[in-house]
Amino acid sequence: MIEQFNFFLNDIGRIIGKKKYRFLIVIFTRSFWGLFIYRFERSGYLIFKRWYSFIRLPLLPFLIVLQSFSNIDIHYKANIKGGILILHPSLGIVISGRAIIGKNITLTGGNVIGYNEKSIGNEFTIGNNCVLGANAVIIGNVVLGNNLFVGASACVTKSFFENDLTLVGVPAKKMLFNEK
Repeated sequence: MIEQFNFFLNDIGRIIGKKKYRFLIVIFTRSFWGLFIYRFERSGYLIFKRWYSFIRLPLLPFLIVLQSFSNIDIHYKANIKGGILILHPSLGIVISGRAIIGKNITLTGGNVIGYNEKSIGNEFTIGNNCVLGANAVIIGNVVLGNNLFVGASACVTKSFFENDLTLVGVPAKKMLFNEK
């Protein structure tokens, strides 16, 4: 529970940036409420384990209203470290419960991190300091390295273990830079 609270403070810190007075504005944003719901539910899941799916039933109407407002659907079983930054939540964010995501992920909006029928039963991992461009999608049993940038509308369907990569296209491929 305390770990999730610290992660939530990291999330808010990334949203606020260097201007601390922005906290007054941030509490009215969709990103704040979407992340609040996720961290609240994740804490409940870590405390009550398999019983949480029953315990959350009375809270479901409240959670559904806040989720509809925020356009952020992060499953409470998803393991996400602190520092989530969601730039345009009105485009929608969906993260599966099988995701393991490192710290400081930036989601631009319209992102889906999910699985297909071939990857059922497997978890997928995204490293630290990754950025997903607008409408970027990660599907399947994949492992992605640290400091990765997934370009706008790219669809990642296979693993990229290297660090410091830029992935573009459908399906996503490494972008090669000409060094002169």
